[in-house]
Amino acid sequence: MILDQLTLRNFGTFSGKQTLNLSPASAKKPVIVIGGLNGAGKTTILEAILLALYGSLAPVSGRRSGSYDNYLRALIHHGVPHTEGAGVELAFTAYQQGAAREYRIRRRWMSTGASMREILDVLVDGRHDAALTTTWSEHVETFLPRGIAGLFFFDGEQIEALADLERSRQVVNTALDALLGLDLVQRLTTDLAVVRRRHRSQQVPDELRHEFEEKQRVATALRQSEETAFATLAAKRLDTERAEKRLFEASEAYRSAGGDLLQKRDGAEASVKALRHELDRLEEELRDEAGDLAPLLQVSSQLSALADQARREAAAARNRVAIDVMSERDDSIIAKLREGKTRAALIASLESFLLEDRQARQQSADEVAIAGVGDAAPFEALTTALPTVERRLQALVLRRDALRIELDQAERLLVAMPDPETLAPLAKQRDEASDDLIRAQTAMAHADEQHASIRNERGRADAAHESALNRAAHANLEADDGRRIVDHADRVRETLEKLRTAATRRHLTRISELILEALKRLMRKDALISAVSIDPETYSVELARPDGSQIHAEQLSAGERQLLAVALLWGLARAAGQPLPVVVDTPLGRLDRTHREHLLSRYFPHASHQVLLLSTDTEIDAESYKQLHPHIGRSYRLVFDSSTNGTTVVPGYFWEDEN
Repeated sequence: MILDQLTLRNFGTFSGKQTLNLSPASAKKPVIVIGGLNGAGKTTILEAILLALYGSLAPVSGRRSGSYDNYLRALIHHGVPHTEGAGVELAFTAYQQGAAREYRIRRRWMSTGASMREILDVLVDGRHDAALTTTWSEHVETFLPRGIAGLFFFDGEQIEALADLERSRQVVNTALDALLGLDLVQRLTTDLAVVRRRHRSQQVPDELRHEFEEKQRVATALRQSEETAFATLAAKRLDTERAEKRLFEASEAYRSAGGDLLQKRDGAEASVKALRHELDRLEEELRDEAGDLAPLLQVSSQLSALADQARREAAAARNRVAIDVMSERDDSIIAKLREGKTRAALIASLESFLLEDRQARQQSADEVAIAGVGDAAPFEALTTALPTVERRLQALVLRRDALRIELDQAERLLVAMPDPETLAPLAKQRDEASDDLIRAQTAMAHADEQHASIRNERGRADAAHESALNRAAHANLEADDGRRIVDHADRVRETLEKLRTAATRRHLTRISELILEALKRLMRKDALISAVSIDPETYSVELARPDGSQIHAEQLSAGERQLLAVALLWGLARAAGQPLPVVVDTPLGRLDRTHREHLLSRYFPHASHQVLLLSTDTEIDAESYKQLHPHIGRSYRLVFDSSTNGTTVVPGYFWEDEN
């Protein structure tokens, strides 16, 4: 069997139509790697394959709870109307009677009100087969029985469960029954028990019949009570689901109306208040500046001119005083020079210089008095201080403008926030829906406890009924035919049990050898385990060292126990003798690097002719992908887009370009 193609339409996390080509690229590259982060839909792919094959009989998944209709409804992609529905299509090739047949299984479902409508189409070699569509659940058992599906389609949780040798017994038991056809023996044994009980009940003598009938009445009444309790539990579960839906709708309505923003209203109001306070403080500073020197900035050029004028007038006043003094001094100097008989040319030159100096000073002294002040220092101080005042004033104005913009944005945000009184009805509806959900969950838990209590009581009543039946039957079996039937039924049951044990013993040796061979290929401690045996009665797996001593499960590391679980699956799958694909979800679990390398190099490339690995980027990381790359024929990546709340399939693994 080869899985060729998987198509998902609005299935789980996958939005729209997504198609994966799963056929191996070549015999040397049987591995198909599908990577995705947690929640992207890896497990959904495994679930889709099983659902396509088995429908309502598919192995129970983690989210499979309640009825099959509820399960299908939960698989419809969020946001897609239930009336539009979803679908899965699986194409595969299976060899029957030496000929390859191409199958295409299409399942679609949509809501028709309170129930779901599922449509199944089976195509063989491209043509619709009506008969096969009707009997598909029986036909699929001919090439992939559900009893052994878990050996080929499994996830990390199943490996974790098998790693516990005590819990692995049930898996080994189920797998062996399916492999050896012993499930039919079990059904025959159950049918014989029914026949035996029916005939024994007919042979109960009168003196013991009253006791038997009383026990039967009690058992029947408790069985009816259990059915009623189960119906009540189902109703409570439905009420809980409805309450969850109402809470979700109320929460969404509250959020859509701005409930999330309402939680930020107090902070927004405080921010607006702080901005207004800061703006008032800046306005006060600006008023203080306006009451000081800032208005003089309007006449700064006039102040500069006034300072210059004051300086010139002060100089004129000084020159007027000096001219009179200098005139007398100059005359004295010339007279002294003449008395000293100094050369006439020198005296004439000096006299000309002194005259020019007095004339220049006279021009300054003739300056018209406009300012009328004798000191320019106050005006010079003002012109020096005004640039500093201007810079400070500009900084305050810029800060005020920025605060006004920030305050405007904060006020608009506050206005956009809903009023608490407006949302009060929606908040009340949400709180009431939450209270209803709590009450529904409490009622469901109480109903579950009642159902469990009645079920246990009914079990004890059935045991008492069976005990009374045994006493009555053993006390007096007078009907020869009935006794003969009972005796033969007992003998047949004993024979079937012997047949079961003998058939199990006959094949367990070969199966144990296959498991041991797989285990030695996987483990790095080749000499740790030399023998694997399975008890034909308890189905417990026992391990032995080369010296014959038994190895207990707690003596193995967590990684070694997981490898043992993989070896169990591998050995049982090989014992099935059917060439089926292997699909593994979260394959590497908590294995250390060495154990991972053994799985990557010794198991995945050889587990089957087709191996699908559904992994995160931390399980099959860049180094692991590089190691596995020579055996990889195809690779995909599941990309979840939070904006559309949907997953799409793109070619290539996380590190495809690096390899």
